Amino acid sequence: MPMLSNLLRFRLMDESGSAAPLGDLAVAHMSGDYPPVTRIIFINGNGERKSLAWDAVRSIEWRKRLIRVRDLEAGSAISSAPLKEEALLRADVLDALVLDLQNRRATRANDLCLEEEDGRLLLRSADTSMSAVLRRLSRGLYSHVSKSALYDWKYVEFLRGDPKVARNEAGKHLRITRLPPGEIALLTSQVPYLHAAELLILLPDPLAADTLEAMLPERQLQVFEELNEEQAVRILALMAPDNAADLVGRLNVDEMQSFLHKLPKQRSERIVELLRYPDDTVGGIMTNDVITVPRNLTVAEAREALRAKLKEPDFFIYIYAVENEESQKLCGLLSLRNLLTEDDDRRLEEIMDPFVSTLNPLDSATLAAYRVLDSGLAGMPVVGREGKIIGVVPVDVAIEQLEPSGAARQLRIFA
Repeated sequence: MPMLSNLLRFRLMDESGSAAPLGDLAVAHMSGDYPPVTRIIFINGNGERKSLAWDAVRSIEWRKRLIRVRDLEAGSAISSAPLKEEALLRADVLDALVLDLQNRRATRANDLCLEEEDGRLLLRSADTSMSAVLRRLSRGLYSHVSKSALYDWKYVEFLRGDPKVARNEAGKHLRITRLPPGEIALLTSQVPYLHAAELLILLPDPLAADTLEAMLPERQLQVFEELNEEQAVRILALMAPDNAADLVGRLNVDEMQSFLHKLPKQRSERIVELLRYPDDTVGGIMTNDVITVPRNLTVAEAREALRAKLKEPDFFIYIYAVENEESQKLCGLLSLRNLLTEDDDRRLEEIMDPFVSTLNPLDSATLAAYRVLDSGLAGMPVVGREGKIIGVVPVDVAIEQLEPSGAARQLRIFA
């Protein structure tokens, strides 16, 4: 079980007998579950850092602590710029923060375990124990390795803490994308904000938007400000309007205007509508992602009309019947069950619930939150002038209003 701390005491020797100390190993860290070593880094006789492709290795003599290569003179110079497709095990990964996805925690890679397989050297696991620290400090005198302290690299996410480097790797292989956004957000709360920003940059935009929504407001703003403008606009456009409005409202005026100008017109208008209301009012906490349908449609017609709409908003447990598309005057409440179980030829006005409790956008947000919770509904509509539906206060937002912790914010992701 070769450990990196032991390998770093190896020497390279070529066919002519020239030798050099091993300085580092580069791996293609975004390549598969167990990234292979791609290059060997060494220091030549002139004190220069050089590298050899792993193909130049002829054999590894473990007992002699020797790596035999063809020709050390064939080594190429190493740029001081950060690597794009690779990571250096000693310089980048060792002692770095890593995310242990199995145990949902952030920890440090105190040592790394490699494995020789079919002529390749693969990164297999990370040792996060204090024994690994002792092993390094003793320079091999203490060599015990506990298998229980090794975390399979397949379930480890490595972060450099450098958002700029992450932009070159966006869209690459990421294990953490298998987790739901709420859990990713919890993991980002355990690491410095630059690491959290790096992770968000690496995520696909839809998952990044959901993860950003689930973060606590302070961390959300820290991370958002590290994004480049192009990605920030894309993610804002994917966020629920109420969450986007909360985030944009914490930026300075110039930044706010810049982002609102660059967003798609419809999305920008929705955010501006929400920014009009004070934070302590119903309008300040509602979402205006609402699904409405004219009351005079049949069930079959409504299903067809809603097919595309149901793909967009986050909140779609209830559907609201309105007088017509232009007036948006609230007439009744429908559920998805109504649309799935009722006969196709029945009209919505025959099956809707006309007795709908509503909120005023200028009501107290706290009192409205109690009303939503007491109602037992998944949300309560907000009605403006002439009975027009302008938004909804979902139950998770009501909970967050009364108990402002991260729990309610994460509920929205799974609703």
